[in-house]
Amino acid sequence: MRYIQLILLASVFLFACKQDKPQQLSSGDTALDELNDLVNAKSGDDGLLYQRAALLAQKGSYAEAVVDLKNAISIDSLKPEYFHTLSDVFMDYYKSRQALLIMEQAGDRFPERIPTLLKLSETQLILKDHSGSIRTVNNILALDAQNAEAYFMLGLNFAEQGDTTRAIGSFQTAVENDPELIDAWLYIGSLYENQNDKKALQYYDAAINANPQSVEAKHHKAYYLQNNDKMMDAINEYREINLIDKSYATAYLNKGILYLEMDSLDRAYEEFNILVGVDPKNANGYFYRGLANQMKNKLTAAKSDYNAAISLDPEMDKARRALGDLPSD
Repeated sequence: MRYIQLILLASVFLFACKQDKPQQLSSGDTALDELNDLVNAKSGDDGLLYQRAALLAQKGSYAEAVVDLKNAISIDSLKPEYFHTLSDVFMDYYKSRQALLIMEQAGDRFPERIPTLLKLSETQLILKDHSGSIRTVNNILALDAQNAEAYFMLGLNFAEQGDTTRAIGSFQTAVENDPELIDAWLYIGSLYENQNDKKALQYYDAAINANPQSVEAKHHKAYYLQNNDKMMDAINEYREINLIDKSYATAYLNKGILYLEMDSLDRAYEEFNILVGVDPKNANGYFYRGLANQMKNKLTAAKSDYNAAISLDPEMDKARRALGDLPSD
């Protein structure tokens, strides 16, 4: 990627040469219309352009957001958040190569700003430029030898390259420097779990110890227990998740499935019933509630649930098969 950066540097700077013509935007959105008026009234205000770009990006108007961000950068090229947001917009706009070019420019402009270098490394990783991402990480570590997020990025690169040993070592260094970096604990656990190594559980527990309210950490542990035939332990973990987050649909779904496997039909039905209550568009909730109803010999209710699942997800073949297996009226 360095030859690209050299070309960019030789052109002085991508946005410094000219500012795109201000956009004349109109919409029925009050917030956007107010920003349009402010931008028109205060021509050359990069902060307002940045605010409007963020709102446009939220609405999926990526081309317009790009114009505003380029104009904001041409006015003030010393605000790294403008580069970060423009890169994000390009990524959401499915223009990943431009997203990387922007972050490479940002890395050249802010070579000692660690958050910018971390984002550059992340963008390089997303685009599978592992050597570039690792090189950027090494630049970060030259600035801060104990930067936990840099070691985390290093671990992600090694993991994607299939170097499990070095990935685990990097993640472990990350948590040594920041024990509250939960994602690193979870990655170590996942890597051990992929090797069928029981040490996975202790790392999931470490993530929970770092943040007892982390639904993600508890889910990892619960799913590990579920896959290792510790059904009641998994159910208890999922129950704790729903005490933290009553709207967490997957916990209800997995509890229900476990109860089905244990032939506890009433409890399974209860979990699926709660699920469709908190997430009425969850096709799996209706399918599994239909299955529980069918196993309870409540065939009319089962038929209704299967039809609801198919209505929400017309491609759900298992619901169509289950519906076809029901006795005809």
